[in-house]
Amino acid sequence: MLRRHAPLALLCLLFFHSPALAQQGHSVRGKVRDAAGNPVARAIVDLQTGNGTPVGQTVTNNEGDFHFGDLRDSTYTVSVNSPDHQPASEGVQFSQPVTDNTPGETRTVELMLAPRPSAARLRPGRVAFAQDVPPEARAAFERGAKLSGAGKPGEATAAFREAVRLFPDYFDAHFALGAELERAGDLGGAVASFESARRINPKDDAVYASFGGVMMRQRKFAVAAAAYAEAARLNARDPLHALLRGTALVEHATGLAPSAKERREALDEAERSLLRASELSGGRMPAAHQQLARVYERRGEPGRAADELEKYLRANPGAKNADAIRAAVRTLRAAAAAKP
Repeated sequence: MLRRHAPLALLCLLFFHSPALAQQGHSVRGKVRDAAGNPVARAIVDLQTGNGTPVGQTVTNNEGDFHFGDLRDSTYTVSVNSPDHQPASEGVQFSQPVTDNTPGETRTVELMLAPRPSAARLRPGRVAFAQDVPPEARAAFERGAKLSGAGKPGEATAAFREAVRLFPDYFDAHFALGAELERAGDLGGAVASFESARRINPKDDAVYASFGGVMMRQRKFAVAAAAYAEAARLNARDPLHALLRGTALVEHATGLAPSAKERREALDEAERSLLRASELSGGRMPAAHQQLARVYERRGEPGRAADELEKYLRANPGAKNADAIRAAVRTLRAAAAAKP
């Protein structure tokens, strides 16, 4: 595994020398907003089949966008978790499964998250990075921000590039450009922009978290885990960094042989990160229970996995996939009872 804290420059090298996975089949694109209509960045998005089987997980970018590709079934559930909002989910239906003779379809969903009632904000806000920005560069950046909010990504990207040209050390412009490029699917360009932002301000945890989101999209889970670990080091009070690191480690472990030492180590680290996320959030992050269930199931501890899924249901009683989760709990309980 990658060491716990790695410079973004090293992570970039790993990214550019890792082959991208081809995307085929169905795809789901979506956006997550809060009750005021603002995009929700870095929300956890889970995708499950209609019977509750986990398919994948990603993180919304700075514009609240997410994407899943290479899907083969016809029925899915999209679930969103954010520390400061109530969970939400949405069903997705394709007309038919993908076959060699049937091309994939694309579905677009939009989910709105309600704030958690009477709950203090769990995630600390970003610390502003003060710079003496030339007026022309600032005007270009502000124009790009307005264009991005108006749903004009091409024009927004051009404006952010202009801001960077006028002031090459413009942190906010590099960061916004990276987010816009990620949104457009230019993941290599996004990583390059995030690295430029990191060189200017290496203490901003959001840069590492954004890089981790790109790696999750590329299914480079070990690299994502290292990026989230650095974000957590820089901002140890944000429970989402710990949750995302744990999630990335679970995904990394899932791709390893059951007997591999690296798999066991990854699951142990995942458990510690997820328990830390739950502690930092005061127990108000249902997604941590889902991921802990995956840790224990992969360790061969079905009883503990069932316990975590039941905790998730108690914290999220309105989940649209509640029936599938209850069925998974019954299966896990039966497996636990059958163990010698």
